[in-house]
Amino acid sequence: MPFRSPAPKPTTHVRSTILVSGIQTLRDHGVYQRYLDVISPELRESIVSLIAGAWVPIDLAVEHYRAADGLGLDPLAIEAIGREVADRTYKSVLAPIFEQSKQEGTTPWSLFGLAHRNNDINWKGGDIRIFKEGTKEAIYEWVGQPCAAVPYFVKSFGAVMRALVNLFCARAYCRVLTERCSPTAVCLRLTWV
Repeated sequence: MPFRSPAPKPTTHVRSTILVSGIQTLRDHGVYQRYLDVISPELRESIVSLIAGAWVPIDLAVEHYRAADGLGLDPLAIEAIGREVADRTYKSVLAPIFEQSKQEGTTPWSLFGLAHRNNDINWKGGDIRIFKEGTKEAIYEWVGQPCAAVPYFVKSFGAVMRALVNLFCARAYCRVLTERCSPTAVCLRLTWV
């Protein structure tokens, strides 16, 4: 699946539901107060007053992920948080996409075929392309994403994608391709059985 544009535009906004889900999950993991202490004072009020379903500037998302990164959580905790965020967003924002996918046949390729639509629902800007590396192996590349500069985002996004692919197979795996990542691009190798 190629990029939709030869020159993808940077992401400018995110659906607040993504951030609200992440914040609620941090609360569930008992690190919410530490998270509040790390958020920049200039953006704290904007972030803590978010309500689900609104478009918010990408700066809030970058600050959210920077604050979460500042918690210094171990990789297993970040992956657990990413899986829980996937579960929350699957049940709300992504549910219509997955229902359509199930009607078309439940494979990870069905999920990947909806990547542009999912991006349009949750992010304004950026672009995605997916390479089929094998029958059960894909390279997922997301460009124009300023959150990619934050290690927590990259790690948790990998966990989100692995959890979503896992809905359509027996077991999914994800590896961040750091050599293909940049401050505005995330690249993942997803495999499954």
